[in-house]
Amino acid sequence: MKKIIILFSIVALGFVSCDDTSDLLDRNVQTGITEDQVFQNVQYAERFLYDIYDQLIPVIPIGPLSGARWRSPDVYLEASTDNGHAEAQWGNVHNFNNGAWDAASGSFSNLDWKMYWKSIRALNIYLANIDKVPYNVNFNFDEAKKTIRKAEAKLLLAWNYAELAKEFGGVPLIEKFYMITDEDMKLPRNTYDETVKFICDLCDEAALDLPLEHENANDYGRVTKGAALALKARTLLYAASPLWNNPQKPDDSPFRGKYSPEKWKLAAEAAAEVIKMNKYKLMDDITKIFLTRVNDEFIFTRMNRRVSYPTGLSVPNALYVNAYGNGGMNQVTYNMIKQYDKLKNGVAFDIEDPQSGYDPANPYKGRDPRFYRDCLYNGAILKDINNQVAEFGVTDGTSTPGKHNDPYKGPMDTYVYSIKFADLHLYITWNPAFAYRGQAVDANYPYIRYAQVLLDYAEAMNEYYGPEVDGLGIGLTALQAVNEVRTRAKYPTDLTRYREYLPPGDGTTGMPPLPSGMSKEEMREKLRKERRVELSYEEHRFWDVRRWKLDPEEFTTIQAQIPEWYNDNGVRKVRYKIVTTQKRVFSPKMYRMPIPEDQIFANPNLVQNPGWPSSPEADE
Repeated sequence: MKKIIILFSIVALGFVSCDDTSDLLDRNVQTGITEDQVFQNVQYAERFLYDIYDQLIPVIPIGPLSGARWRSPDVYLEASTDNGHAEAQWGNVHNFNNGAWDAASGSFSNLDWKMYWKSIRALNIYLANIDKVPYNVNFNFDEAKKTIRKAEAKLLLAWNYAELAKEFGGVPLIEKFYMITDEDMKLPRNTYDETVKFICDLCDEAALDLPLEHENANDYGRVTKGAALALKARTLLYAASPLWNNPQKPDDSPFRGKYSPEKWKLAAEAAAEVIKMNKYKLMDDITKIFLTRVNDEFIFTRMNRRVSYPTGLSVPNALYVNAYGNGGMNQVTYNMIKQYDKLKNGVAFDIEDPQSGYDPANPYKGRDPRFYRDCLYNGAILKDINNQVAEFGVTDGTSTPGKHNDPYKGPMDTYVYSIKFADLHLYITWNPAFAYRGQAVDANYPYIRYAQVLLDYAEAMNEYYGPEVDGLGIGLTALQAVNEVRTRAKYPTDLTRYREYLPPGDGTTGMPPLPSGMSKEEMREKLRKERRVELSYEEHRFWDVRRWKLDPEEFTTIQAQIPEWYNDNGVRKVRYKIVTTQKRVFSPKMYRMPIPEDQIFANPNLVQNPGWPSSPEADE
């Protein structure tokens, strides 16, 4: 087993110069394992594919330096959007937000380009050799299993190409399964539409042979038919979006597709195929979505071992005793906090609406239920963490600061912490950096979940048909789809954690549906807000602001709602100040990620994305 892990690290070297990979699978390689030997052994062949699954971005860190796109420190991609702030003032996220990166110096996209090509290379090897693997009754490996494994590999191939297309646009396509050669390393970029079609064709091929679900419970997390259809839908949604479907630049190229409003219809139809499966549904309890290993909302999931690390990483360690000292790493901006509506008498209001009853002195009362799931804020009652009341914030000099502030106390801290993937029922008194110490919970990350599919469908339907036309005849309009997601967001029946912050009543009320009668443009704004709230910290906002080509002024000024403690005639009180903490750098070229400079040098047929050095096209 150890040898096959080493083998994967050798064969998966990526779409780079063949000078770096000339000895692939030679018999004199240190492992001593050849390609033929791997695919004559069922265990090795199964491990080979499993390792490709393992290369998918982990997103949720499960231990120190173990994951999240930024690798180190433990920061989510959201920290480079107007939704989030990274408590750490160093590393990739800090450089990215300051604009101190380029195609040469690197960013997470440099890692992604190479990582996805590593997996594509390995998948080509797998698909070229899987028919050599002998049947084995002891491993239940027969013709049917081999067919499923081929389909899995095709869908994983589509996934890696789709991630490349999302970041870079059109990429070189290797359209047959074989060991990649020197000449393949010199392929030019295909157009964006060609890349999208290639991905969708792979999804269709995979969907024919993938099961609705795998028979073996240990295979939960492997791709299924639903994952294939959902990936196709997401790919087509991106292809229909303004960055990639631009009427001002209507010709198909590596930088965008040929303009056509019909692309919105294709995206809606693809999402409708997932919905019509009638297999997936929204989980009733929003607090359990990300802490339930198997649930009907997950379509494709990153399966992690049971850990406490995401909780220890999310909660400032001063709330715990003798616990991990690196909590409070990912924070929530005021830009994001404003998106959670204020509820009053069963009606949802923007907090800036004078009718909302929003009280700036008590800002966290009666908000969208998802706020309490996603955010840890000053004044939160933490019954499961030793009955504490969370206390965060700065001082005006007349009092003391919040006693539970995170340890670094950076100048851009927001004092609201992201806890979406945490479980506050864990009162951590151990170091959660050790995976098997103390209590643990499931903290699995859905690459695609059903709520996203409904929102994808709603967006595409609205753009093509408008808010309330069932143009595909499946009994679901854009308005109805978004309201399924919205009205699911209810307060949990267990009110012990945030009781005083709930509106009057039984506490089980939640978000009201959006009203009828909106224009397409009004619905578009509501949909974007709903998507931002529902999918926060799930790696969507970063790409959404790009595919929508939002004006940088909408997302580069970062604000925080800072609790400030002061002395009022001997009484310690708190007030809230809205402050600008950062003005982030964004230029039009950043709508697309740059192809790493060393890859441009290695392959003279590659062309760089608009605005980056050596590109044939100026900024978007």
